[in-house]
Amino acid sequence: MLMQALFDGRIDDYLRDAAVGVDPCILVHIPKTAGTSLRAELAALLPPDVNIVVDYTDTSRSFHARMDDAVDRFMAEAGPAGIRFASGHILARHVARLQACFADARFVTMLRNPVDRVVSDYRHQRSRRHPVHEAFIARFPTLEDYVDFAPEQNKMAQHLVPEPILGGGRAPACIAHVMRAYAFVGIQEMYEISFRTLTALAGRQGGPRIRANVNDDDEDERRVTTAMAQRIREANRLDLALYDHFHGRLAGVAPRLAEALADR
Repeated sequence: MLMQALFDGRIDDYLRDAAVGVDPCILVHIPKTAGTSLRAELAALLPPDVNIVVDYTDTSRSFHARMDDAVDRFMAEAGPAGIRFASGHILARHVARLQACFADARFVTMLRNPVDRVVSDYRHQRSRRHPVHEAFIARFPTLEDYVDFAPEQNKMAQHLVPEPILGGGRAPACIAHVMRAYAFVGIQEMYEISFRTLTALAGRQGGPRIRANVNDDDEDERRVTTAMAQRIREANRLDLALYDHFHGRLAGVAPRLAEALADR
């Protein structure tokens, strides 16, 4: 487990062993976790890159089926093309396939406070920036409707944890899987240190410069009622457990990590 060395304070060992090598760095982009900004900057550091995307206006098939096809195309083309960085809203089952294809790939992701992430995701999908926003508004006229819709709950866990583990509903098993499978799990609320760690693993440490795909009303996301915030937490308890674990562990090592990065 690469991240265990980081959390144990063996920072030099971690930065050496988790560094991106020949196989690509793959960002599992969970919606509304600063992934668009991060993706743009990491792609510039690790060319050539690919964004694994689907056509959101194609409603003839499910998102999952379209993403399956996009991952198939990526796997067929990435090796011969020498791709060094890729990202996309891929799910845990896609990660498992990519791990089998690229044994030394480095999988990374970002987490966000589940209450803020859910509210941001809801507002983004209602905005004109989302290609099918009108259909989304018709399906989910209120935030309550969205929060109570089971397929949208624990979305961070859906992207990171395979169904056999996720379906068991046990937070420790979900956390253990992410610890095994990921080279780095950053925290949006700790974006600076997360970004610097990722760029160090990419071989060229630097500070963030891009801020993209941000809701116009992001500052309002914390203004949901106390009752609604609790409702979101209860509906997303696995996401909350993942966030609390990785936030707490990264916060605990952040001062020493920052010192180590400053010396590089």
